[in-house]
Amino acid sequence: MGKIQTMRTNTFFFGISIIAALAPTPILAAASPAAVFAPSASDGLELVSVPDGRWEKTSIAGREAVGNVAGGEPAITYLYFRLEPGARSKAGGVVYAVVDYLDSGMGVARTQYNSSASAYSDGPRILMLGSGKWERAVLKFTDARLSGTQNGGADLRINGPPDLRLSRLEIYFEDPKIKLPDDTERIRMHLKTSPKPRGMFYTFGNDADAASAQLYHALGVTSIESYVTWETVEGKKEGEWDWSRWDEQVRVLKEHDLKWVPFLILGPAYSTPDWFRESSEHYGCRCLEHGTPSKVESLWNPNLPKRIDRFVAAFAERYGRSGVIESVLLGIQGDFGEAIYSVWGGGWTFDIPGEYHNHAGFWCDDPYALASFRKFVAARYKNAQSLNKAWGSSYAAAAEADFPGRGDDLKEFRERVGTGDPLARRRWLDFVDWYRECMTDWSDWWMAATRKHFPKTPIYLCTGGDAIPEHGSNFAEQCRVAAKHGAGVRITNEASDYGLNFSITRWVASAGKHYGAYFGFEPAGAEDEKGIAARIYNATASGANQLHDYNPNVVSSESRIAAQRRNLPWLFHVANPVVPVALWYPNVALTLKWGGYLQKAAEFRDFIDFDYVDESMLRTGALDRNRLLVVLHGDVMEPSDARLIAAWVRKGGRLLVTGVPRFESVEGTGEPEEILFGGSPNGRTIGKGKVARLDGLPALAVELQAAMDAEGLPHLDIAKDGVFWTQIATAS
Repeated sequence: MGKIQTMRTNTFFFGISIIAALAPTPILAAASPAAVFAPSASDGLELVSVPDGRWEKTSIAGREAVGNVAGGEPAITYLYFRLEPGARSKAGGVVYAVVDYLDSGMGVARTQYNSSASAYSDGPRILMLGSGKWERAVLKFTDARLSGTQNGGADLRINGPPDLRLSRLEIYFEDPKIKLPDDTERIRMHLKTSPKPRGMFYTFGNDADAASAQLYHALGVTSIESYVTWETVEGKKEGEWDWSRWDEQVRVLKEHDLKWVPFLILGPAYSTPDWFRESSEHYGCRCLEHGTPSKVESLWNPNLPKRIDRFVAAFAERYGRSGVIESVLLGIQGDFGEAIYSVWGGGWTFDIPGEYHNHAGFWCDDPYALASFRKFVAARYKNAQSLNKAWGSSYAAAAEADFPGRGDDLKEFRERVGTGDPLARRRWLDFVDWYRECMTDWSDWWMAATRKHFPKTPIYLCTGGDAIPEHGSNFAEQCRVAAKHGAGVRITNEASDYGLNFSITRWVASAGKHYGAYFGFEPAGAEDEKGIAARIYNATASGANQLHDYNPNVVSSESRIAAQRRNLPWLFHVANPVVPVALWYPNVALTLKWGGYLQKAAEFRDFIDFDYVDESMLRTGALDRNRLLVVLHGDVMEPSDARLIAAWVRKGGRLLVTGVPRFESVEGTGEPEEILFGGSPNGRTIGKGKVARLDGLPALAVELQAAMDAEGLPHLDIAKDGVFWTQIATAS
């Protein structure tokens, strides 16, 4: 048995020490300071105490120092410095400050000073790289008009991380000519010994200025994401393009050796200019539940494709050869840009367009969508007789088919589906299949259009949610069409719990590996220190090639930065993780009755690593890469899919079922049960393979371990113990 490499997320054995960055060599200034502050001896410069700037003395790393008092209301975040009147009167328009600070963590300390424009003009910043040593910075303030107009009569304040400590501050009215490594040199030295991702795109959102760009680079980030909407570049009127905002972002990223991930968004309400939404070309989604339109564009709007192509073409002409683009992310629909329909929106999505009708529902109550649905039904059923038999309807022609209902009628229809009515179940599945297929086709079109303008650039489709019917997403199919265009999928639904992250991202990971589409993960919002480690583990163990995070999740506290630094060595691309076990993703059953599956998948992940296989993947041979198939959920199965599983078992596969006492078809027959179990409810042998029905997860774990041993498959513990393991190297 070959060696197994593992990573364990319960104890996070991802440790790494933070290695010191370049330490300064004390150098005497060419001039004498006009004023000096030190904790025990000051001359002409005072550290004042005000409500948002109370301070205390301390002794740390061999020096006396000062820092903010912890806690307080309002938050205490500033150190205020006030020149004595005699010193202040000698100041000119340019002032220098030499600061000795403890480089104890990673972050940016910012300064504000009296200028002719404001009492709080932004000044230079101090980049902290976590060397753990005393460092020195020289800050230059231009247009200085020191007049004591800040809180407490101060002229200058420094806003740093909570643990910022200063041992000395000197004020000069001429250049002290102290030569120190600049931040770029410091970062280069830091990166030589600091952890960084290997073969993985590591992206922070959103946008970066000069100060934050340097910090992100020092944290191992490879690229910065920006929400490049149509509205941001042609917002005033048609034909009046303004790229200044993104020109500046590109300049900053190039200057600090970072790449760019433009999130090209056209479809969500906030992404379209006012002039377009006020024109006859705008056609908003309309929901079946209320018949109320949204400001989100309908993906059936016939005017939309030409506008999208025009926008992407203009962007590509401007930046396609800039050399700064790492990948392009596509925001095609919904409230935020994911490849799902409108779900909830609100908050900042209302800032540009104003409020609009939004909720989880079915956004297809328009003539263009209905025409699409009728075409789909006619292709599936060919004639009215077969359609009416399947649905219990009485249409004169298949092309006259309508949606299952609107308003209260739709609600009543869904209640019929829940009772197990076979005619209602089949009609509902057909409707949701169409709704999802439309989103898949829209994704396909978007990626084809973008690939035309970016022939060699990595392209990711942004998707999200959990694939409930209202979202209209089929993650496996989105990966399939991405692979057609040499593209990938980024799913945006993680948080801090590893098991739930796994359960909600693994469909994309499994389908991406099956079809040959690359993929990446993004959080849906905030995460904690544990989440930082869990997300790094999930990306590597899944075989992702991109990990996105929102910068506050990492840089908002020293403990989060420390967690990121400890775990970043584990962020690397694994071309093909070894995953011999598959878990059935019962898309048909979940479409009929949503709920329960993801929780079971998360619990089962504690026992063993696995990939998902859904019906569409099964039909394209996905089980060929697995030796074992586990079913935990979903009692409704198409007989044709049961036959494919039985054929796989016949060739030597092993099917293990628990939690599903009996399978039935959509029409309520026992045909799938008969195909798989043949009247032997506890299991049987089919050809070279076996099927077994087991009583609960403990029994499943025992059988699974025996099956893996019999198949000669390597594994660690198969037990519920809070330890997650993944084989990331092929056995040899």
